[in-house]
Amino acid sequence: MPIRCRCVPATPSTYSSAAITLASSALRRLDSGDSRPHGTGLREVEIDASFAGRYPGAHQPLTPGSYAVLPDLPGGAALTFACWFCPTLLDGCAQTLVHGGGFAVHVLADAIVVDAAEARFELAASLAQGRWHGLAVTCGERVTVQLNVRPQGSADQARSFRMERSGRAAWGFTAGDWELARRAPGSGHFNGRIEAPRIYHEALPSAVALGDLDVALPPHPALTAAWDFSLDMESARLIDVSGNARHGTTQQLPTRAVRGVQWRGDVFDWRADPAQYGAIHFHDDDLVDAHWQPNIRWQVPTTLRSGVYAVKLTRGSDEDYVPFFVRASSEHSRADVVYLAPTATYIAYANQRLTFRDGIFPARKPSNANDRYLCDHPEVGLSLYEYHRDGSGVHFSSRRRPVLNLKPKGTPWSFTADSNLTAWLTRIGQPFDVVTDEDLHRDGLGAIAPYRVVITGTHPEYYSTAMRDALEEWLELGGRLMYMGGNGFYWRIAFCPDDPAIIEVRRAEDGTRAWISQPGEYYHAFTGEYGGLWRRLGRPPNQLVGVGFAAQGFDGGTYYRLQPDAADPRAAFIVAGVEADDGIIGAHGTQGGGAAGEEIDRFDAALGSPAHALVIASSERHKPGMLRVKEEVHMATPPHVDPAVRADLVFFETAAGGAVFSTGSISYAGSLSTNDYDNDIARLTRNVLERFLDPALFEYPAP
Repeated sequence: MPIRCRCVPATPSTYSSAAITLASSALRRLDSGDSRPHGTGLREVEIDASFAGRYPGAHQPLTPGSYAVLPDLPGGAALTFACWFCPTLLDGCAQTLVHGGGFAVHVLADAIVVDAAEARFELAASLAQGRWHGLAVTCGERVTVQLNVRPQGSADQARSFRMERSGRAAWGFTAGDWELARRAPGSGHFNGRIEAPRIYHEALPSAVALGDLDVALPPHPALTAAWDFSLDMESARLIDVSGNARHGTTQQLPTRAVRGVQWRGDVFDWRADPAQYGAIHFHDDDLVDAHWQPNIRWQVPTTLRSGVYAVKLTRGSDEDYVPFFVRASSEHSRADVVYLAPTATYIAYANQRLTFRDGIFPARKPSNANDRYLCDHPEVGLSLYEYHRDGSGVHFSSRRRPVLNLKPKGTPWSFTADSNLTAWLTRIGQPFDVVTDEDLHRDGLGAIAPYRVVITGTHPEYYSTAMRDALEEWLELGGRLMYMGGNGFYWRIAFCPDDPAIIEVRRAEDGTRAWISQPGEYYHAFTGEYGGLWRRLGRPPNQLVGVGFAAQGFDGGTYYRLQPDAADPRAAFIVAGVEADDGIIGAHGTQGGGAAGEEIDRFDAALGSPAHALVIASSERHKPGMLRVKEEVHMATPPHVDPAVRADLVFFETAAGGAVFSTGSISYAGSLSTNDYDNDIARLTRNVLERFLDPALFEYPAP
């Protein structure tokens, strides 16, 4: 497959508009990315590649902000523009609702400003953040601006503002494309929702134009274009219902499937009544595609073995890595083991800044150039754990932009933490292939069907329906799954149907989350599926892997203690040769000092953990910061010793002769490398892998 590298050197703050000096590039296989002194260690292998060499660089700017293009609009001597809009951030700066053909409308907290053929008109008006406003602007022999503010609640009242001035007999508006929600690239972006924009080639009475906003298809013969945002909602297309086929497109993925001016609170699935969801929410910090031109193009040779790789860039003392994944090709025999890289979770956390702020994680200072740049430059885009500037949650994330935390040598979380697993497999000499979440979503069962054993990453949190279905189907056919983490299979996501580099999340109703979806906005725009926790969707992770998210805390890890089930003959292969002083295992590791920590999962029969599953070990003595997940806390309670706050090490067989082993902890993989991989966790995990590789079927226990 072709790889296109959009490279970000490790000291991007030195960029200027001038050409950047030469940078050297090389190919590396990444076996381990944890470079901390007490970590597993950085392990990279140089691989010959035809692209290796020196390349000139050039400054490529980032221009965040979503908007819409309304194409091929005619010019004329007069016009009327009307729309509904709901501002979500009135910060004193002029924000552009629409511009084109010598015409523009700008919004301020205290005014509507109209530019028309080099003339300017201003309506003094008190706008209300979070309220719907009906706007009509007519330019003819008279210029009229009418603004109606809709009431919010029974205690509120409608307000109206109007301005009328002398105009011109002929304005001379020019033909061409118009834009919604920005004045120019990176300038004047509108934060808020827009619905039902209409353009007429006559100067209509404002009352007529405002009345037409509530009509699906205005009947006026002067109608030039009328866009209905409730149509084709899954795509970037904006449908013109006027009959003139001036269909537009959105750019940088503003949020659709959001409540519009017609929403009444009786419909929550936008597919049931799309007219109630006829708005689009634009943000000045939306960014899903940097549109950078690649510096390097390289066709991955079919002889390159499957694995985790990176283009390594160096310039003087600076260095950076651009990781990518290679699937097995027909040139190589497939391994029996496949590592399922949780790339959907990588995208969800792409450029997350929570690590450097007080909140979910303990705040810490950036430790490298990429982290410092990430903190100082919001224009690189947001993760699914952040808010837009207007306070709304970020619904979309993408890999088509610089992702500054998807690197080796970074925080031991997600990608770097997962490299503990590839390091272990490499160290024990176990051949393995790599498949990504994106592959699993696109190819379904076919992506993993050839493999006897699937090993997950440490935190496969975000799963689409297609991914979940494929994994379940594979297990039903006798697959052996090693779930090597915690907080897995937690949020349902949707992949963009046109570009799987983009994912969407709707954080509905409940869950441990950084923000909450607005009421009535729980259904994904991409697929129409109800969002939120797989647990609340009736498919808890316990049903799939025997455990589900129980607690999270980041003030240190702890150990497991072997449970009575460890003595069951069915578990003999798991604990064979494992030395457990007083039954304790995993009291060590690079992730908080213990194998059980950060985010942990437990066995729970009430949530679907199989009745025949064996709980091999359970964690004890967690630090005070390890708190039970909020979806299980029905009423506010003071902190206390909670027996449900634990990680469970679980094993069970499937009816088709397969099996599942679950660690129940993100920190678990960080304990594999202790004492040069000679320890209880490494021994136990290798026992499981060796038995899972044995083609002999597992015997399903009698009820």
